[in-house]
Amino acid sequence: MAQVEITINYVAEWTDKSARVLVLQTKDKTKSFPIIIAENEAFNLVKEIEHIKLKRPQTHDLIYNILIDFNIQIKHIHIYNLMEGIFYTRINCVLKDKMLNIESRISDAVILALKYNCPIFAEDFILERVGISSDALEESNQEEVSHDNLSNKSIKELEIILDVAVQNEDFEYATLIRDEIKKKTKM
Repeated sequence: MAQVEITINYVAEWTDKSARVLVLQTKDKTKSFPIIIAENEAFNLVKEIEHIKLKRPQTHDLIYNILIDFNIQIKHIHIYNLMEGIFYTRINCVLKDKMLNIESRISDAVILALKYNCPIFAEDFILERVGISSDALEESNQEEVSHDNLSNKSIKELEIILDVAVQNEDFEYATLIRDEIKKKTKM
């Protein structure tokens, strides 16, 4: 298994506004993959991306401060497995000469990666399973898809089209796509 470096592409609102989507991409921008995250983690990610400072520390700020005070360095984040839709992630740290691997939710690990400015890696088999090629994303961005032919698309194709619709803030169309995905998953 090989590790591939990834970066944050963007954070977007899920179509029904119940959650957010963190879209990660390979460093070479050839593949992307979405991860559903909670509102609080999305807020903290955007806060770090935009370098927004709050008057009082948030939980991730507290963790960061504790790590710094105890001289624990985060070397990298490792997304090492994907099972039943759950991404398994470790924060790889160094305390003096000792390596520490701390299990984490992916969203928390990515927030700390931003704070430490350290790399994020994912196993290549994960990208093979959930990665969307940039070419496919670009095609779906340019392609006009009517409601009539949504039924001919696979769930993965619909998810790509949905991401583009959300990114373009075409929420009416996104609702149609979401409904089609729901129909297909109930089959």
